Amino acid sequence: MTIKQAIDTADAVKPNRFTREVKAKWLVSLENRIYNEIYLTHEHDDEQMTVPSGEDEEAELFVPQPYDEMYILFLAAKIDSRNAEYGRYNNEIKQFNEIYSDFEKFWQSKHMPLSEQKIRY
Repeated sequence: MTIKQAIDTADAVKPNRFTREVKAKWLVSLENRIYNEIYLTHEHDDEQMTVPSGEDEEAELFVPQPYDEMYILFLAAKIDSRNAEYGRYNNEIKQFNEIYSDFEKFWQSKHMPLSEQKIRY
């Protein structure tokens, strides 16, 4: 999924007033979280992860299907949080956390954790 696809899908299911630039920054912050919490803490062989700058909407996001719905749920949760729609936010962030956790378990099942000496932040 690209940044553009994530934003377009989120906008289609949750019309909002936030700019594409703001939503791209939110996605970049999520990619940084994935990079630091999941990617850097495990061996990753040939798989390379580059955190996009957010300026190129055609940049591919790291998490593959079927876990990539997390990007749309994350954007929806951020929109609801900023709009003080806390009931909706709670629902979406719960779904996001479940998918994030599922992806983390999937990644851990395929990649050995690094020892603490090898983890570079």
